[in-house]
Amino acid sequence: MNSIGPGEGSSMLDRFGLILDAIEEAEYLTLTGVMERTGLARSTTHRLLIQMERRRWLFRVGTNYELGPRLFNLGTTGVRNHWFHRSARPALQRLHLRTGQLVHLAFLSGTDVVFWDKLGSGRHDAAGVGQIGGSVPAHAAAVGKALLASQPSGIASTARPFPALTEKTLSSRAALQKELESVQRKGYAMDAGEFQSGIGCIATTVHAGVDDPSSAYRTTAAISLCVPLDRLDSRLVDPLMVAKTQIMQQLRVNPMVDPPASC
Repeated sequence: MNSIGPGEGSSMLDRFGLILDAIEEAEYLTLTGVMERTGLARSTTHRLLIQMERRRWLFRVGTNYELGPRLFNLGTTGVRNHWFHRSARPALQRLHLRTGQLVHLAFLSGTDVVFWDKLGSGRHDAAGVGQIGGSVPAHAAAVGKALLASQPSGIASTARPFPALTEKTLSSRAALQKELESVQRKGYAMDAGEFQSGIGCIATTVHAGVDDPSSAYRTTAAISLCVPLDRLDSRLVDPLMVAKTQIMQQLRVNPMVDPPASC
C-alpha cells in the first residue's frame, strides 16, 4: 500500500494551496519538485497540476510549472477594484505628483506589512522598494510602524523576533514600544534606513469606518513617502497629511459595515 504524504488527508483547496505556495517560493517546479516540497503522492500531484493548468492557475513550460496568467489577472483585479484602493488612489496620485517621490499604500498582516500599491520610481527604487504584493516585517518600515501604532496597546510585546534588515533596524521590543508611543503622539512614523540602506520613509495611517481601532467595522491602511535618506526631513509631513485628509474624506463611510436594522 502506498504511503500517504502529509498533504493527502487535507481538502482539495488545501492541496491547491500547497502547490501554489511551493511554486511561488521556487518560481518554477517539475512534477517531482512539487511532490518533494508538498509531500503529495505522485498520482495526486499529477492530477492537480493538470487541473490547475487547465484553469490557467499554472502555466507549463516543458516539464516545469510556474504561476499562471489567471492568478496575475485576479491579483491585478483585486488591487485595482477594491473599494478602499479606488477611494485612496486619487490622493496618492496627487501626493506623488506634488512631491515627485515614491508613494506606497500598505496594510498590516499579522506582524508583517504588505504593500498594496506603489506609485513612482527612481534611483532610490533600484532594489524594488515595496513591490506590490511584497511584504516586510512591520517593525522595519515606516508604514509598518504607523500601522502597529494604530493597534491595541501591547502589540510590541507579542511581536515575533525582530530580524534586522539593515544595521539601523529596530532590534528589541523595548525599542519598538518606545517608537510606537512616539508615533502615536506625532501621528506619523519614520524610518531612516531601517527598511533599506540609503532610503528614508515617512508614513501615516488612513482608515474607513468607525474611530475605534479595535472595531471589526474599521478598515485601516497606511500611506508613505520614500526618498533618498539625505532628503528625509519634516517638510514631507505636510503633503503626507494633506493626502491623509483627502483619503479620509473619501472614506467617511465604510461600505463593509452592515446597514442598520430596520425599526
